[in-house]
Amino acid sequence: MVDKLTDNTSDEIDLRELFLTIWSGRYLIALAVAASIALAAFVLHSSERKYTVSYTFQPVADDNNTPNFSGLGGLASLAGVSLPSAASGDFQTFKILLQSEETAEQLMASPDIVRQIFEDEWSDKTNSFKQQEASPIGRSVQFFKKLLTGSEKADYTPPNAARLAEWLSENFSAAEDRDTGMLKLTSETPNPQLIIDVMTATTAITDTILKDRYLSSARQSVEFYQNKISAARSRESREALAQLIAQEQQKLMLASNGSFFVAQPLTRPSVSLQPTSPKSSLVLALAIVLGSFIGSAIVLIRKALQND
Repeated sequence: MVDKLTDNTSDEIDLRELFLTIWSGRYLIALAVAASIALAAFVLHSSERKYTVSYTFQPVADDNNTPNFSGLGGLASLAGVSLPSAASGDFQTFKILLQSEETAEQLMASPDIVRQIFEDEWSDKTNSFKQQEASPIGRSVQFFKKLLTGSEKADYTPPNAARLAEWLSENFSAAEDRDTGMLKLTSETPNPQLIIDVMTATTAITDTILKDRYLSSARQSVEFYQNKISAARSRESREALAQLIAQEQQKLMLASNGSFFVAQPLTRPSVSLQPTSPKSSLVLALAIVLGSFIGSAIVLIRKALQND
């Protein structure tokens, strides 16, 4: 019992001494906090302001009444045609193809967009892209990287489809909402207009690619179904084939009228009214916490050295 009271008293004394030690160094802690806030303010003033851009798309058609194609898949594959997929499958393909090299290759045909994306590499004098000279810091990093890993610096590659596809993947994200089924493109960027132009161009290119793929095989598919419906014996097969033909003809009309085929904009692109990065309140709050921690640590270390 006495030992427990002694331990509790010792703990209380230690906590009290700790508080008094920190309180005695309150001016030093305040100075550390002020220095951290000043550093945070410098970072905020020198940081690039970024805005959030969002663009929402919805499927052009949502087929919830897909007929039962059981038993027809084998025949279709033997004939070299494929059964039509649901709109959700086309939508998933649209999402994957959006940032692919195939889409980027066609986007390369828009020189204004490509020059804006790789503006640091564009030279008005030579009217071409060229490698920029590395800064002293960049050369130092490359030197130590070679020293530590033995890897040589890769040769310069002018902007191409592969580099553009990588840029697309890094600069905006595409996510499908599970509840609504909508596809939302989002980006945090210092140049909102460029991202809007890129999103508009890539979605139009992707939609056209899927439309062209469909048109190249759709008429063959309709002809195959029409031949099979006359030879079908069961009522279920004839009904399924009839629905197939109706569905394919509807998609053919949709693909031929020049409008959106797989995905269409639900809203216009939107840009946040205020910068969303850097987050000033969060940076300043972290600066206060970090400054308090550093100041308290200095005070406690100084006290320990004095005791020794």
